[in-house]
Amino acid sequence: MSLNPRRYDVRELRWLAGTRAGADEAPRERRLRRPNRNRAEQAARSAAFREVLQRQRGLRRIDDGERPYLRSVPSVPEAEREIADWLGYLVDVGGHLRSRDALSYYAELGWIAPAVADAFERRLAGFDAPRRTRPFSPADHRISLVSVVRIVSCASEQ
Repeated sequence: MSLNPRRYDVRELRWLAGTRAGADEAPRERRLRRPNRNRAEQAARSAAFREVLQRQRGLRRIDDGERPYLRSVPSVPEAEREIADWLGYLVDVGGHLRSRDALSYYAELGWIAPAVADAFERRLAGFDAPRRTRPFSPADHRISLVSVVRIVSCASEQ
């Protein structure tokens, strides 16, 4: 059985090591808090969600925010780039099958038109399947909404 220093109090370790400072003389050190590895990802997702809300407010002035937000596949290069990034993200996270399901779900929600979902599903085959996949989380769906709004904004800037 090995000794894991992280599981012991510093005073106890010093006492075990036989140093001059006894258990009563050493100050108690606080436990280190585990770093949140997802903090940067959470900040990015939060910023992206704020962006979608701001853009959505702008869209409501243009077309009253009617659904579906994305009625057709735009052909401008900026939109094509956004579409490729978004579909690549979907496949990287959930694989091809879950990505198809997500696109159908977004069509049901009214984020994209059913014809757009079909067009995007045909494009999924062009992306390599990842080694590991996971189910989509609510944060992934928020990223998708941000992507849809970005694509719509590219199309409306023509």
